[in-house]
Amino acid sequence: MWNLIATKRNLIERYSLGDRNFEGWDLRGLDLSKVDLSYAILRNSDLGFANLWEANLCNADLSGANLSDADLCGASLLDANFSDANITRTNFSYAGLSGVKFKNVCFDSANFRMAILNCTNLHGMDFKSANLQRAYLLETNLSNADLSMANLHHAFLFRANLSRSNLQNADLSEADLSESSLHGANLKGANLSEVDLRAADLDRVDFSEVNLRLANLSGLNLSNINFISSNLSKAILGNAILRGACFNGANLWNADLSGADLTGADLTGADLRGVNFDGANLKYALLDVGWMKEARLCQTSLPDGNISLRDCRS
Repeated sequence: MWNLIATKRNLIERYSLGDRNFEGWDLRGLDLSKVDLSYAILRNSDLGFANLWEANLCNADLSGANLSDADLCGASLLDANFSDANITRTNFSYAGLSGVKFKNVCFDSANFRMAILNCTNLHGMDFKSANLQRAYLLETNLSNADLSMANLHHAFLFRANLSRSNLQNADLSEADLSESSLHGANLKGANLSEVDLRAADLDRVDFSEVNLRLANLSGLNLSNINFISSNLSKAILGNAILRGACFNGANLWNADLSGADLTGADLTGADLRGVNFDGANLKYALLDVGWMKEARLCQTSLPDGNISLRDCRS
């Protein structure tokens, strides 16, 4: 205990005198909460189990450092360098991490809940099973990243680049993905319930067997996209372009498809109970017999080209 106190006192005194080089120091288990170590050189230092709660480590060099089980909750880490660092089970919740460098880092069980990672380059990073719940990832580059089984519940991913990322079995429920790029992303088994995908780039995305309950996909160009066996109950698809889209076996219960262009879409085997097709274009669409009794039709172009006014109010 006395050794830890002496080490902390020595560190703070040397820093206050202008020393910034603490490379290789043994700071394991130290209480450094709220300490200012901005621009400090902590390369290859041991900070395992250290308490860095609300510490200032902006622009610090932590490359090669051991931060396993360290608590960095609420810490300021802007533009810090974590290249080759060990951050196994590290707590980054509520921390400011915009601009950090994470080269050759594995986020094994790291906690980024409510962390701020806006405008950060995380291309190709391994976030498998990481906790990013409610994290701020606005305009962040996550292209080719492995986010499989990651917790991204209610994460803020506005204009984020998730192209070719692996989101298999990830929890993206209630996430803001508006204007983001999901070009070629793997969403197999992902939970996208209540997600906001307005103005997102969904080119080459396969939504088969994906949970999109209450998701907002209004106005999107989703031509030829597969929604096979997906859950789109109460989803918002108003004015979406769905030409040639496949909804085989999909759950569209009470979905909003008003004004949608479903020309040539395949809706065979889909649950269409309560679907709002007001103003939708279903010309040449494939539908099961009896579906018209289950959906709402007003100014709806039917597969045979006729217009249905059945449910229009007088």
